[in-house]
Amino acid sequence: MLGVQQLLRRPDLVLYIPAAVVGAIIGVSRLRPLLWIAGAIIALICIVVAYTPIVSTLAGQFIRRDPLPDRVDAIAVLSMGLTPDGMMRSETLDRLLTGLALAKRGVAGTLLVSRERRTFAGRPVSDSADQYNLLSLAQPSAQVIFVDSVLTTRTEALRMKAIALAHGWTRLAVVTSPMHTRRACATFEAVGFKVVCVPAALRGSGLYEGSNAEDRLRSFRSWLYETFASSSYRRRGWIR
Repeated sequence: MLGVQQLLRRPDLVLYIPAAVVGAIIGVSRLRPLLWIAGAIIALICIVVAYTPIVSTLAGQFIRRDPLPDRVDAIAVLSMGLTPDGMMRSETLDRLLTGLALAKRGVAGTLLVSRERRTFAGRPVSDSADQYNLLSLAQPSAQVIFVDSVLTTRTEALRMKAIALAHGWTRLAVVTSPMHTRRACATFEAVGFKVVCVPAALRGSGLYEGSNAEDRLRSFRSWLYETFASSSYRRRGWIR
């Protein structure tokens, strides 16, 4: 519920059985009170996150929104995963819709769209067909260039940099989820881009007054992931 799977980059990881085994072992020992203490702390965190606007306050440090100029060289739409049946996840879809809206406004004549390929149950899966279906409905006037097989924000930046060099582009509007903006835009700047950071309009972001418990818990998971990911990128020298 609080995002352990997301931290481990294993959204399909099931932890109920391991937790039950560890709990059973501790439960028959003198350390049994620790289970009650840990359970109470976790329950309190869940209640505070789900039923107060604390996530909105915590998220502020990770959100970057730059003034949007009349024109940039290209719009970069970053990915946020795909489903085992080859569909874009909701955040990926929302990012692409925001990028299409910018293209329709004439901000740039080119869209750079990240595309993922992963293996589920031993078979390769891509969200390419889902992206094509959406683009065929939207029919953007802008040129669309797919950036294939991305795995991390860093690889997205490097692969888009190679494409930009071939076209002489230096200034990008980078579209991604709100809490991903600061790290993502810093990553693109670190490889030499001039960046305009654009937070995507997310459904159920959990960042606004009146958000429900489910959306706030999802937002907390994003905050927790960005906290660790930003620290990791700084240690590796990928962002300042």
